[in-house]
Amino acid sequence: MKRISLVLIATLIGTAGVTFSAKPVRYPAKVWSAVQTYDVVTLSKNLDAHTRELVGVKCNFRGKDIRHMKPNWYESSIWQPIPGESGKFAHISVMVAKPDLDAFKSIPTNSGGTEITLYGRVEYDIPSNFRFLRLVGRNVTTDAAGNATVTW
Repeated sequence: MKRISLVLIATLIGTAGVTFSAKPVRYPAKVWSAVQTYDVVTLSKNLDAHTRELVGVKCNFRGKDIRHMKPNWYESSIWQPIPGESGKFAHISVMVAKPDLDAFKSIPTNSGGTEITLYGRVEYDIPSNFRFLRLVGRNVTTDAAGNATVTW
């Protein structure tokens, strides 16, 4: 019984910071001031160096495939043409929360899309050895104190 209680408590503590809603995500000024924006080409070459960082990513379109990987989470990708290399593209795997899926689907899937900036946190799933960007939104508003609110 004690073992079950400890596992339950650890699970609740471990998921306390996870947001499963399409509600705006708010970041304090100190956190938001450290956010750097990259293009997909640059970030995809060195994604592991940015693990646990909140980043902005400039991309042009999303992948057509969306897979239901875990309860409340979907896996897909974001893409960008590689400058100077005709017909070649760079991509990053992304995870999208279920409530944000419709907003993510509104991103075009054709390579002729205009550049957009998405915000998320680079994560690493140890059991599956999978590095990805956990998306939180694409629209940002900041207040006078520098606090940021990210929405879809």
